[in-house]
Amino acid sequence: MKKILLYLVLTLNIFEGKAQPPMNRYTAALFPNVTETTNVLFSTNVPQPVPGGGFYEGITGYPLNVNEYETTNVNLYMNIFRPTGDTLSKRPVAIICFGGGFITGSKDHWSIRLLAQELAKRGFVTAVIDYRLGMNIFDEALSMRAVYRGIQDGRSAVRFFKADAAGANIYKVDPDQIYIGGHSAGAFIATHNAYLNLESERPASTYAWTQSCGFLGWYTCNCPNLGCLDCAGNNQSQSGHAKAVFSLAGALGFTTYMQTANDPIISMFHSQDDDTVPYNSGQPFGSVSGFIVGFDLPIVYGSLPMSQRAAFLGIPYQFNSYTNRGHSVHEETSSTLYPDIVPGISNWFFTKLLKPAAHTISGKINVCSSALTQTYTTQSGLAKYYHWEVTGGTLVNYNPSLNYVTVNWSNTATSRSLKLTPYSKWDGKGDQVTINVNVADSFTNTWTASTSGQWTETGKWSLAMVPEPCHHVAIPAQISPVEVTLQSSQTYQIKSLTLGNNAKLTVKQPGNLILQN
Repeated sequence: MKKILLYLVLTLNIFEGKAQPPMNRYTAALFPNVTETTNVLFSTNVPQPVPGGGFYEGITGYPLNVNEYETTNVNLYMNIFRPTGDTLSKRPVAIICFGGGFITGSKDHWSIRLLAQELAKRGFVTAVIDYRLGMNIFDEALSMRAVYRGIQDGRSAVRFFKADAAGANIYKVDPDQIYIGGHSAGAFIATHNAYLNLESERPASTYAWTQSCGFLGWYTCNCPNLGCLDCAGNNQSQSGHAKAVFSLAGALGFTTYMQTANDPIISMFHSQDDDTVPYNSGQPFGSVSGFIVGFDLPIVYGSLPMSQRAAFLGIPYQFNSYTNRGHSVHEETSSTLYPDIVPGISNWFFTKLLKPAAHTISGKINVCSSALTQTYTTQSGLAKYYHWEVTGGTLVNYNPSLNYVTVNWSNTATSRSLKLTPYSKWDGKGDQVTINVNVADSFTNTWTASTSGQWTETGKWSLAMVPEPCHHVAIPAQISPVEVTLQSSQTYQIKSLTLGNNAKLTVKQPGNLILQN
């Protein structure tokens, strides 16, 4: 509670114009507690196939095939986790899908819940979701329907948050910062959400399809068209496409679904000894497929070929590869996650999407003792607010929402510096930038270019500023004639001027140049 109160105080102080920065989100567990809202309805009356029975279901207890032609309508729910005490009004949200081969599993699985809780402690809104189960492991074409239903349900969850943001805004999420991820089958849902985004990419079996029925398939049954990517569930006016993805032991049906550098970014975690979802390519459940008569699942492409495809296209990606974690790449024990999982996901989203771009500070680093009050600026539009810190001076009328600051430098300080830390609109902390400032009665400013130009051209002079009353201006001898000009309609005062051979300094009319000595 103390941490929460401190965060609130600091955040309020920022907007009241005081100099305290907010605490950093995403890179650490800022919030000690999360608030869970259970069983939130996000998709209604979606058709789910019924179990098909058979020998293997009787032996294993799991429905390893379904009657695609026979369906029952179901509702889907999610549990939503929010950082307790958070005041940010537009937050990124991470949707998380459980694993289980589209045969079994639940949003209440401990590792999925723990992952959601830990990400929420870092400042995300998170949701663990239901999706429709029902896989036919004996028919390659029909098995694709199970994956496709999961894709539709994941997209429905994305649409739920977009609709909420556009309406009641209960969950205070940013509709442009919705991510999706999961483990195993849940990771399949996430990766296909990102990259199977065209109607033309739908597997043929997701349209109206004929299924063999009866003993030894002696007659046929008609399977219904599953509809478009965003045609199942609610809020169908929205797009269910997420902005970014994380995949724990996931794969794609085809890496060619990844098409351009503008496709969603992805963070992957996969172990080479995974015997359920191939690290490279192959059939899922490869370790048991030889023991199941009639087993027929399509070839899929795991994290290694996905990373290679992303690299080829220029899609930003992170590939965390392991050798000895097996299929449960995120579960260290039966109750704990590997320590690199949560930071790996959180820091990736932060760095690529939530952190403000690098900033620079523009302003005088050599200040005349006669002009100690100076204004410094940084780029506009790249951050929501700015935390400035000064050593050897004082801030004047500091407003953190503005991209500039005025400093009154001390004439007697032994060191002087100005530091800037930008923050994004999601409270993402940017990299700090620092300039050191000198104060003196006089400086020498030397022209360093070998061509003509204006005094104010950044990078052409040793100091990127116009002359000051305490400056000795030196234009050294040149091999060929060089003319340095000062802006017109201004008066400049300098201490002295030295011109070498082939060097000329001019002031455009009606400007003036005054030599103090």
